[in-house]
Amino acid sequence: MLLFVLRIIMAKEFRGPGKDVVHKIWQEFRLNEQRVKEAVEALKKWLAMEPHLPEESGTLHEDRLERWLIRCKNSMERTKQSIDLYYTLKSLSPDLMCDWDPRSKRFQDTAQTFCWFPMPKLTPEGDRVIMIKYLKKDAINYTHEDLIKMILISNEARMCEEYCFSDIYVCDLENYTLGHASRIVFTIAKKAEVCLMDALDTRLKAFHIINAPSYADVLVWIFKAVLNPKVISRVYVHGKDLTEFSKQVPRMCLPDDLGGTGGSLQDNWDLWLKKVDSYRDWFLQHENFKSDESKRQGGALSSDDVFGFEGSFKELNVD
Repeated sequence: MLLFVLRIIMAKEFRGPGKDVVHKIWQEFRLNEQRVKEAVEALKKWLAMEPHLPEESGTLHEDRLERWLIRCKNSMERTKQSIDLYYTLKSLSPDLMCDWDPRSKRFQDTAQTFCWFPMPKLTPEGDRVIMIKYLKKDAINYTHEDLIKMILISNEARMCEEYCFSDIYVCDLENYTLGHASRIVFTIAKKAEVCLMDALDTRLKAFHIINAPSYADVLVWIFKAVLNPKVISRVYVHGKDLTEFSKQVPRMCLPDDLGGTGGSLQDNWDLWLKKVDSYRDWFLQHENFKSDESKRQGGALSSDDVFGFEGSFKELNVD
């Protein structure tokens, strides 16, 4: 027990941004403290005028609006669009966007099999490295839906305190098997792309797949099928030779397991699970904050409007 406690204390915990990071990002997007406050107030007033969207309040709500604005590069129209889609997905896709209890058996079982977490330090450019790994070769204790839901829960926690320019995903397939490949569901992958890239406005700078076996082609094919061409161009596949990969991601932003100096992968994962659990009450209270499509001006949206390949929510004019 004592050894476990010492490991946790020594591990490098994820923390919110320092003032230097915040000001650097504000400068990039032509923002300052006053402009951020004005933008957040404008978003709050807009939400209050939209009858189909829920009314939230409090400091955490305002912090999230600020981060949405940053993720959308200080575009008010895009931020409104993203927020609208987020609440809409909570109504139209409850299979992924609801039932977010980090203490549920499904979440706990998935967390023993798969991990997704931000590394503690930002890169010198202000980007965040996100580690992804199958922890066990046994694929019995999770479903693709549970895996995606866990990623969304983690992203939701990040929205409450994260500040960075973009994400660098590092997906380690050391334990990836054909059993994992067989559990991928295309429709869920497509839904996940909309939730992550559009509703939560994830800005992906690079997606590195490392230790990729030959049958990882199935996973890469799924990525190429659901992601837009701009994002696909940022997917890099590495085998066992990580020489090129190590030139692209700073060691301080990688776990010790991959030759980095950011602490062990397991310690970081244990700490991140504690971080997610600290937001449990908020997750449970937030279950009912979703769109009421019967009150949407111009008519209710359906799943086909949001997830259809022809119709695109991105083109909806929320103004």
